[in-house]
Amino acid sequence: MRKFKFLVFLLFFSFLICGCIKKEEKEPTSTNTPLLFEVTKEGNHNKLYLFGSIHAAEENLYPLPDYVMDAYKNSKVLAVEFDLIEYMKNLPKQMLDLKKFMNPNNKSIKDYLSDEIYEESVKILTNAGIYNSMFDIYSPMMWYTLLENAVIADVELETTYGVDEYLLQLAKEDTKEILELESADYQYEILSSFDYETQVQLLEQGIQEYEMSKKNMVKFYDLYKQGNKKELEEIVFLDMDDANPSMSEYTNKLVTVRNQNMAISLEKAFESGQNVFCTVGLAHIIGEGGIASLFEQQGYTVTIVK
Repeated sequence: MRKFKFLVFLLFFSFLICGCIKKEEKEPTSTNTPLLFEVTKEGNHNKLYLFGSIHAAEENLYPLPDYVMDAYKNSKVLAVEFDLIEYMKNLPKQMLDLKKFMNPNNKSIKDYLSDEIYEESVKILTNAGIYNSMFDIYSPMMWYTLLENAVIADVELETTYGVDEYLLQLAKEDTKEILELESADYQYEILSSFDYETQVQLLEQGIQEYEMSKKNMVKFYDLYKQGNKKELEEIVFLDMDDANPSMSEYTNKLVTVRNQNMAISLEKAFESGQNVFCTVGLAHIIGEGGIASLFEQQGYTVTIVK
């Protein structure tokens, strides 16, 4: 079995995401070549494009290269995990969702962590400029996802330059149809569904591997811009012990089931006869059991555009 080498950055939106990219018309001077997959089927004339997103980036990632933007422009539908822009407008909904991560019976995070892990967690979040004592009422999973924000801050990437948000903003301006493959509710339900033993185990692992996560994130971002599929898969995934039931459940819920569900929705959209441009977290697209692989298994032709 496979698991992810660092945090949940490639799979979920951050809890603290805010703001939008100010879209400016620029000459296409970027030398970045991120991965774009084209999915076709014999007898059908339409296409499905799979473009792995990264939920935080740098301004110099834009403009996206012509081959990406041409595929986007030639597609009637933009498929995303969920409509982040609309979600961020609904503050009451966000506050309601955060309640899913509150500890039961008014307990503190300190009731679940060793002093060492708690203090190290606070130190990391404080150094990243995102710690607030109010976080103590939230679950270990919430703290685990907050580490994602700390990694982003420490390696100087910005959520305001996330690919999904950028393309969503364009799609709204271009009045394209937006297909939500999931929802914020669904994602947060998954994250809050793990038992506390698993949550603590994940947080402890995240703390222990924090410095390595930062190094991996920098390397991943460089490989993302290069579109190096082989090395991206090597850095994102590693072998996992099948004997650990908690980690097996984690991978199944976080990756396997979600990939399968998204592939089913994308296949339905493809069968409607329209070109669809899909941008979801890159880790959902590449690798064994990724969306690109699932389409190949169903007899579709999947090619890398560049």
